[in-house]
Amino acid sequence: MSDKATQAVILSRVSSKDQEDGYSLEVQTDRLEKYCMRKNLHVLKRFQIVESSTKGDRTKFTEIIKFIKTQRESVAFVADKVDRIQRSQKETPILDDLIRKGKLELHFNSEGYIIHRDSTAHEMMMWGMGVVIAKSHTDLLSENVKKSLKRKIETYGEWYGPAPIGYLNKRDDRGRGIIIIDLIRGPI
Repeated sequence: MSDKATQAVILSRVSSKDQEDGYSLEVQTDRLEKYCMRKNLHVLKRFQIVESSTKGDRTKFTEIIKFIKTQRESVAFVADKVDRIQRSQKETPILDDLIRKGKLELHFNSEGYIIHRDSTAHEMMMWGMGVVIAKSHTDLLSENVKKSLKRKIETYGEWYGPAPIGYLNKRDDRGRGIIIIDLIRGPI
C-alpha cells in the first residue's frame, strides 16, 4: 500500500429517506472516524448522503468523486462496506481509473481490506466480488418484493399502489388495499 494516502474522505450512505430516520448515518460516520484515527488518516471531508446506489444519476456520489479529483495527493475513500460505495459495476471504471493513477485508495472498514494502485489480483478480485455480492443482494430484494406483491394480488386481491386510471383506491373491511371502478372515469 502507498504511504501517500494520508488524506481521507468518509462516506456514510443510506439508500432512502426512510433509512435516514434513526442513527444509521451517525453510527457509520463514528465508526469510520475511529477507523481513520487507527490508520492515521486525516479526514478532509465527511459525506453523509441519502442516495440509492442503483437508481438515478447518483449526484452526491459524483460530487464526492469531483472533490477527490481536486485533491493534489492521493485520497483514501473510506466506507463501511463495498455496498456503501457501489452496488453495481457502473462506478468501477471511474474508481479503477483513479486507483490506477494513484489518486485514490478504497478503504472498507467492516470487510477489512484496502484497494490501491499496487493491489494484488486477489485484492482486486475481492473488491469485484464485493460489488457482485452487493448487486446480487439488491436484485434478490427486488425479486422478493415483486413476488410478495404478486401474491398479495393473486391470493388476497389486495392492491399495493396507486389505482390505475379508471379505478379508485379503497380499503376493505379488514383494512387491506383494494381497487374499485371509478364510476366517473371508469367508462372512459
